[in-house]
Amino acid sequence: MRSILADSQSIVEQMSEVIRDVMADLRPPVIEDYGLVAAIRWYADRFASRTGIDVTVKGEEPSPRLSPTHESALFRIAQELLTNVAKHAQATKVSMNVAAEGEKVRLLINDNGVGFDTEEMSMAGGQRGWGLVIMSERAKSMGGSFNIESRPGHGTRVTVEVVT
Repeated sequence: MRSILADSQSIVEQMSEVIRDVMADLRPPVIEDYGLVAAIRWYADRFASRTGIDVTVKGEEPSPRLSPTHESALFRIAQELLTNVAKHAQATKVSMNVAAEGEKVRLLINDNGVGFDTEEMSMAGGQRGWGLVIMSERAKSMGGSFNIESRPGHGTRVTVEVVT
């Protein structure tokens, strides 16, 4: 009985750790304390450690600071874009930049991966990945835009602009 109880306790502790990690990935405490750019840097460092892909993050925190909704949405978009790089791009380098201009904030992400034909992707209609659709909808929900530029052999550039 003690063995079963000890095993169960170990499983609960492992689950708690996994839940904490998932929660931190969704809205990390660093975003609360230091802002969007700091949170993207934190996530990019973790991503680079896991994948071996070199990630550079530039930019300064928008001033005044973005709303928690905007910060979370842009963070989640950056997260999903890095996930796509790891899954599809075969990239070795990614650069990310956050820039505020008046009432707009721009998140720009470039990779040196294999790229893809954006026209072919748009003609595929329903074949487009859910991740891209969700990122685009997130940007639009904040009065913004989501644009992908890519071509085979030349990497990918994604520009996300939102209105603060």
